[in-house]
Amino acid sequence: MSLRDAPRLETIERWMQAVVMHPEGAEAAVQSKPARRLLPQAATNLESVVLPSKSLSSIERLGIYAHMYYARLLEILVAEYPTTQLVLGEKAFERAGRRFLERNPSKHRTLSHLSERFPEFLSRHLPPGNRSRFAVDVARIERAMEDVFDAARAEPLTADEFASISADQWHRVRLRVIPALRLLKLRFPANDYMNMARRRGRPRLPRARETFVIVYRRDFQVFRRDQEAGQFKLLAALASGRTLEQAVRSSVSGRGGDADRLAATLGAWFREWAAAGIFCAIER
Repeated sequence: MSLRDAPRLETIERWMQAVVMHPEGAEAAVQSKPARRLLPQAATNLESVVLPSKSLSSIERLGIYAHMYYARLLEILVAEYPTTQLVLGEKAFERAGRRFLERNPSKHRTLSHLSERFPEFLSRHLPPGNRSRFAVDVARIERAMEDVFDAARAEPLTADEFASISADQWHRVRLRVIPALRLLKLRFPANDYMNMARRRGRPRLPRARETFVIVYRRDFQVFRRDQEAGQFKLLAALASGRTLEQAVRSSVSGRGGDADRLAATLGAWFREWAAAGIFCAIER
């Protein structure tokens, strides 16, 4: 091949990408339609594009890069979903992860978006059963942790700003939640399991029980916390844009009992959220 007939660098780069990202390995990739469209000569004479080394053939050299590509992305999945891997087991997690990467190749300049759809993928492709359903709940928490870590920063409300809201303003005041907050309604006590796994290594899988979890970032640290059903309902109503009065009415409707006790409960919830820095603005 003369220098004049040599393919452009851009074409070689696109061909290399098509080969390395092919899910069936380098040999199948070189013969694939996308690769043949870019460099048809490589399908019959690979050495004209990739030179062999003293110890490796051209296809073996390509195979190293193809293996490294998926190995590196699987490492990222394991780093982001360590407890999900614990629940599924290493082999089952790797199989699911590789299928996910094959169907959802990275399309961003950074890898922070790589696993955004992984919990959804698991919910549709894992075999039926409680272990799979539980793994999806755990994956949703671990995905939320990644999301809030990268979310925009907002200055939380101070105690004085909270104190400025009088009872006669509740009907027209809205509290804006921080961008780094996620609310999760789950089918299993996944947050408890994650806490136990951190302390003990491999706890027993729990039975199904509806739980409510918030995941948020305060300063540069990510937290996850269980919530009571009414507490979660109130926070979800506030996050949706309801006024304080509307949110409280919707979350405590049907609750009987002493008014003082109810007021104390609401006060405890708001103190907890204020300490966590959940709210960032008051809208009147």
